[in-house]
Amino acid sequence: MRSACMKRERVFALSQGMLSESDEREARAHLEGCESCRAMLEGYGRLDAVLEEWSPATEASPWFDARVRAAAAAVRPARSKRPVFGLSLDRWLATPALAALLIVSSVLIIRDFRLHSPATPPSAPSANLAAASAPPVRSQAGAQELNMYQNLPVLEDYDMLADFDVISELPRRNHKVAD
Repeated sequence: MRSACMKRERVFALSQGMLSESDEREARAHLEGCESCRAMLEGYGRLDAVLEEWSPATEASPWFDARVRAAAAAVRPARSKRPVFGLSLDRWLATPALAALLIVSSVLIIRDFRLHSPATPPSAPSANLAAASAPPVRSQAGAQELNMYQNLPVLEDYDMLADFDVISELPRRNHKVAD
């Protein structure tokens, strides 16, 4: 069965003596019954024997390094594709693309927020300027809260004056109090 065979890396590790004793025993037991793995192991052994006997016939010429450098320079990319300030062209294009993406997504988020927010009632064309500049009131509770914030200095003094009995004994008259 081919799926039960050992991986190439494991056969190579066995041929080089890199397996632990228990792994080597398991691998040798598998090799006894598997012809394809045995052939792979023998191939690695033949390759090792050839590499051990091989020696270069000649030394590299003194100009070999210069020729390799010249060939590498000829393969070097054109001047226009060289990096500018350490960044390649695709990096230079990535920044404007990212900025455009950020702007478009911001516009879409703001537009979506405005579409899903509660609608404000349209103002009548004959409404006066003061009413048009005032913030829209959405409910009676909101109007009371807005009035309370506008009269905040009076409310701060109310807590102190609420328990002041002398004021409750004064007769009620409609007098305007000077500021």
